[in-house]
Amino acid sequence: IAVDATCSGLQILAGLARDKSTAQLVNVCPSDKPQDAYAVVASTATPECPSSIRNYMDRKVVKRVVMTVPYNAKPYSNRGYIRDALKDKGIELEKEDLTATVKAVRDAMNVIVPGPMKVMKWIEKEVSAAIDRGEQELQWSTPSGFVVKQRLMKPDIETIELQLLGRCKVKVGNYDDTDKVDKSHHKNATAPNLIHSLDASLLHLSAIRFNAPIALIHDSVLCRATDMTILSALVRETYMHLFAEQDYLTSWANQIGAETEPPIIGTLEPESVIESTYFFC
Repeated sequence: IAVDATCSGLQILAGLARDKSTAQLVNVCPSDKPQDAYAVVASTATPECPSSIRNYMDRKVVKRVVMTVPYNAKPYSNRGYIRDALKDKGIELEKEDLTATVKAVRDAMNVIVPGPMKVMKWIEKEVSAAIDRGEQELQWSTPSGFVVKQRLMKPDIETIELQLLGRCKVKVGNYDDTDKVDKSHHKNATAPNLIHSLDASLLHLSAIRFNAPIALIHDSVLCRATDMTILSALVRETYMHLFAEQDYLTSWANQIGAETEPPIIGTLEPESVIESTYFFC
């Protein structure tokens, strides 16, 4: 059987920022029933959406946006997710109404999950500063000991004239053949790669303590039904160790040479996850 994280990107960012308001919405904190961050974002965004679609705004409309924003999804992809979700309900949006809806959802996330949104903005700023001062790559060590080396270079591009297609730009050779750092790519990739490196650590450190058959799929753990109580407890304990026993965001800031302090809210006590029934569910 399997249990899944509740929006793992937000769970990781809530731990990094020690943001209790976000942690509560993604079941890091104990509660009597599963919490639903998607529904809360939808209800917060609805009053700011065009009146023609307010009756159709629900968790399904915003779910893919809320899931992917922690991985640096931008408004362009948000538009597609919201448009497709409303299309499934038989609603076709005008361009201006779609733009307003995307803005309403992203603004709602700034209110509902402030810690993660601040951390992602800070990461982009610090990554930009690192590249500006001459860094060729970013490197950090995860809590499980894995060393991440993020090297993102611009490709060489040749412009050629074709008889049928006209002028075309063609990428030539290996990206690593150039000495031009791709700053934009670094800014977009770092938050997702940091999150993935930490949820990998969470599962890695949980798995090596689990002495029974196990399977892992990104933010999901699978085992025999008779072993799930043990595995669920190990996952919660590991999250606590990752975020209660160390300030990993400050450690990461030091590893990349950040010039400013990370935006840690400090309202969350990560050890509370031990009592959370629905952390992975």
